[in-house]
Amino acid sequence: MTTVAAELPSARARAGQREALLATCGLLLSLWVGKHLANATGLGDVIFTLIAGFQLYVPLWLIQRAGESPESHAIHTHGLLLGPIAALRGVVVRGRRRRRRRGRPGPFSRLLAHYGRGATLRPRPFLEDIGRAVVVAAVTFPLFLVGHHFWQEFMGARYHGFHIPDDLGMVLLKQVFLIALPEELFYRGFLETRLERVWPTRRFLFGLPLGRTVVMASFLFALGHFLGEYNPARFGPFFPAFVFSMLVRRSRCISGAILYHGLSNAFSYYLNAGYHR
Repeated sequence: MTTVAAELPSARARAGQREALLATCGLLLSLWVGKHLANATGLGDVIFTLIAGFQLYVPLWLIQRAGESPESHAIHTHGLLLGPIAALRGVVVRGRRRRRRRGRPGPFSRLLAHYGRGATLRPRPFLEDIGRAVVVAAVTFPLFLVGHHFWQEFMGARYHGFHIPDDLGMVLLKQVFLIALPEELFYRGFLETRLERVWPTRRFLFGLPLGRTVVMASFLFALGHFLGEYNPARFGPFFPAFVFSMLVRRSRCISGAILYHGLSNAFSYYLNAGYHR
């Protein structure tokens, strides 16, 4: 009995790992097909919104089906998102009690019961995450600027100037909430958590995790950028993915990684706009 009981967590962890890898294969297939469809039809905004929805809702559904909470996968922002859901859940639960409804609750009530329970706003750790992301950006962005400049010159591009664009705020909002949020939730929150249970990380360098889990998750993350575009430079996100992982592991929360990821995307976007061939 002791041996069987000891093996059960490992079997469950491996099943969760397989489930996460299958979900990732589904995402990569969606990205590959979606990019080709976007080029052929001009419906890129619709297609990539659907793909972002896949990254947001499929992990949450699989986590709920396993009887776990999003917090167990670092999928939270210290109550910033779940706090309002908790308040709404309270209204629903009180309403059900007043009406004394019986029978099986509907899907909306079950969702609130699972994701809203115990959610409270914790501003101090949230602000610590944001501050940590800003500090990491202040350290890494100048290094990236120098490396990016030499890379562009090596590729034959010339620098023609940089200016603060008028649409900076809109680009930041898009990069943080429509791109960084779903990607960090899926890759660092869901996928890495499931991989880590089977391949625990034991080595770190300057806080960066070095192990099979982060290498695999970072490779799959970069592969999603490469598929459908087939430009070797699109494997570049493999390296910052280690920094995203470090930020998530530091606080067991994806909020800092979301901000740093979004800032990195916006910074890279405007740097590229300053060069032409």
